[in-house]
Amino acid sequence: MWFLLIFSITFTNLIPQSSANDSFCPSGWSFSLNTSYCYTVSSDSYTWSEAVNYCQSIGGQLVNVRSGREYVFLTQLTSQNLLQPWLGYSRKSDGNFYDLTGYSAYYAYWAQGEPSGNGDCVTFQGQNNTGLRVTPCYNIQPALCKQMPALCPNTTQYGGTYTRSGVITSPGYPDQYYNNLDCLYYITSPPGTYITIEFSPWVVEYWYDYVFLFDGPDFTYPYIGEPLGLYGKNSFESSNNSLTFFFYTDSIITDKGWQATWTAKANTPPISQSGLNGSLTSDNYPNDYDSYTERIYYISTSFGFKINLTITDFITEANYDVLRVYNSSTVNDNYLVANLSGSSVAPWNYLSPSNYLTLKFTSDGSVQKQGWSLFWFMQ
Repeated sequence: MWFLLIFSITFTNLIPQSSANDSFCPSGWSFSLNTSYCYTVSSDSYTWSEAVNYCQSIGGQLVNVRSGREYVFLTQLTSQNLLQPWLGYSRKSDGNFYDLTGYSAYYAYWAQGEPSGNGDCVTFQGQNNTGLRVTPCYNIQPALCKQMPALCPNTTQYGGTYTRSGVITSPGYPDQYYNNLDCLYYITSPPGTYITIEFSPWVVEYWYDYVFLFDGPDFTYPYIGEPLGLYGKNSFESSNNSLTFFFYTDSIITDKGWQATWTAKANTPPISQSGLNGSLTSDNYPNDYDSYTERIYYISTSFGFKINLTITDFITEANYDVLRVYNSSTVNDNYLVANLSGSSVAPWNYLSPSNYLTLKFTSDGSVQKQGWSLFWFMQ
């Protein structure tokens, strides 16, 4: 008795009594944020076998108590009931009680003095000596039903031929995601691109609630990884223009959830030049460059020499289509020399302190212009 009393008080203090968001459920049902199920007590009364059929006829099942959180919610839900409603447990040939899926009734949920020999079925008492009570199966009692609502987003397809970025959040974000989720998400981006995705913030029950990502249009494609928050990697990329992931949660603990920001990047190979001198232009120059361009240029010369670079022509959409110059052998923001855009850049000259430079040109999808031209030589 003392165990059940402490158990009930503890969970009552820690857990919200009910969720105001009953819109997930059919009319007349109540949603529990702590279990992510909808519940209802029938207005009519039935024998136990009739109650089983009744719950199934309205899209649910007789309740089986699977957690302390559910126990507390049911206590609150049925506290005003004059008749104890049926649960989905019955006594089997071994003398123990099992629910309709074969799980045994947990000992901590029985009322004091139970299970008794007073019948072969089970009701729930929500007041005074709360808990599961053995009841003759022929008794006439209300049915306590539950069903899993559709908590995953209606939209599962994101992106498309002309979409370059987006944001996806876990159900219920930023307040609290739900238990018992198994949600699928599909992202596609324009042809010739690949997808990068970052989960930030990532606040979920470690190990038991997770996202798995796959490199393709469904989860039969190669596994990419899973976000780990403070414990590891949270950014991923696909090898092509499609990416799939699913979000799974167990039945007991939830948290704030996650926000995933994805971006399509052009899958264009870099251009490398080395030697004594060379020249480079934006794609299609002197005609307009393409929208959503992303190309990297590597320039190198002999060790101990420098690179003298001169931009002779430069016309891009100011602030949005940008040529970045790095004093390094890779794209590294710590060695960024210049962000160049607009129509007043050329002529522009730069002498590198070392024997390599890296350039990166990116454009958005709105306005395309003539682009740029440059030459370089070893000095």
